[in-house]
Amino acid sequence: MIVEGKQFLSVWSYRIQAITSAVLQLAIAILVIILLSKGIWLSAFAGAMIFALTFVPAFFERQLSVHLPIEFTLLTTLFLYASFALGEVGDFYTRFWWWDLMLHSLSSLTIGVMGFLAIYVFHMTSRVQMAPIYIASMTFCSTVTMGTLWELLEFTLDWSFNFTMQKSGLIDTMTDLMVDVMGAFIAAVLGYLYVKNGDSLIVDRLINYFVAKNPKLFN
Repeated sequence: MIVEGKQFLSVWSYRIQAITSAVLQLAIAILVIILLSKGIWLSAFAGAMIFALTFVPAFFERQLSVHLPIEFTLLTTLFLYASFALGEVGDFYTRFWWWDLMLHSLSSLTIGVMGFLAIYVFHMTSRVQMAPIYIASMTFCSTVTMGTLWELLEFTLDWSFNFTMQKSGLIDTMTDLMVDVMGAFIAAVLGYLYVKNGDSLIVDRLINYFVAKNPKLFN
C-alpha cells in the first residue's frame, strides 16, 4: 500500500507539473498574440523566440531519445515566463530590484544540475572514467558558460528591441555573472558529493529518476 501510495503521488506530481508547464506556454503564446494585435512587433517577435525556447527540453528528449525529469521542463518554462512575461512585459525588472537576481540564482542552479546530469550520464555510459573533482569542474564551467550566453542574449534583445533586461549595463551584467558563478559552485558541490558519496539531496532523486526512465543508457 505504501508503494502504491508513492506511485500515486508521483503520477499526480508529474501531471501537475506538466499541466503547469503547458499553462505557462499557453500564457506566453497568448501574450505574443496580444502584442501582435497591438502592433508591438519587436516585442512580439522576441516573445515568439521565448516561446520557442520553452520546447528545448522536449527537443533534446526527442533528438537524444531520453526522458528528462519533468522538473527541468517546468523550471525552464517558468524561468522564460518570468523573464519575458513578468520581467519585460510586466516591467518586473524595474519594479523589483531583486527580480533579475532571483531569476539568475534559480536558473544557474537548475542549469548546473542539468549540466551535471549530462556529464554524469557520459561518465556512466562511456569507457572514460572521470574523477569526482573533474566532473564537478566540468559542471561549474558549463554552468558559467550558459550564464554568459544568457547575458549575451539579454544584450542582444536590449540592443535590438530596446528592452531593459540589462538595467544598468555593466553593473547588472557583472552582478548576474557573479550570481551565476555562485549557483554553478553550489551545483558543482552537489554533483561532487553525489559522485563521491552516492547521496546529494535533490541530485540523488533526479539521478534515480533518470536512470529508471532511461534503462537502455545504463544497461
